[in-house]
Amino acid sequence: MRVITGFGSSLVVVCSACRGDVAPDIGRQIGAPATVAAAVATPDSAQLATAQRVMRAFLDASRESSLDPVVLDTLGACGEGGQSYFPTTMLAGYTLLAFEARGDTIVSRAEVVTVAEQDIDRRATNRFVARQRVRSDVLEWDVIPDGAGRWAVCNGLRFGYRGTDSLTTWRPDGASYESARHLADSIAAARQ
Repeated sequence: MRVITGFGSSLVVVCSACRGDVAPDIGRQIGAPATVAAAVATPDSAQLATAQRVMRAFLDASRESSLDPVVLDTLGACGEGGQSYFPTTMLAGYTLLAFEARGDTIVSRAEVVTVAEQDIDRRATNRFVARQRVRSDVLEWDVIPDGAGRWAVCNGLRFGYRGTDSLTTWRPDGASYESARHLADSIAAARQ
């Protein structure tokens, strides 16, 4: 089965056995993964390079201080319909690591440094809580073709600051969006 996503809230699933290029008795070949794997096209080096460019664009857009949620939602258009993601983290820097092809999906990895995490405040309705801290992680995302020649970043952490600052309580005391943004910019400058 191959999952293809589009720019919207719909999810399209294409059954490769329905195309007629797989043996009709494929359902009885449970113990033959090589036959099933042959039905899924593995990305070539040009597709891997494209997926790396899309991932880099996604992370660069996530890092910008003038974060545009529309750009991030377009690059990450995986059928979520522009939903807000919580918790979200503020990205300071990243290093792309090795990419790996799994069927028609490319699994991308990056070492990321984040400086704050924002989540919904569980104690107060319609409020957010953000914690300023420095953290380094190795994360992964799926980069998936949408069938129209585009690729989308899916199934991984989203970055950004999506809650209204007037509705956000920052921790520790004295922390703010401005102090977290300054910390992110300082780390980004030191990494260059």
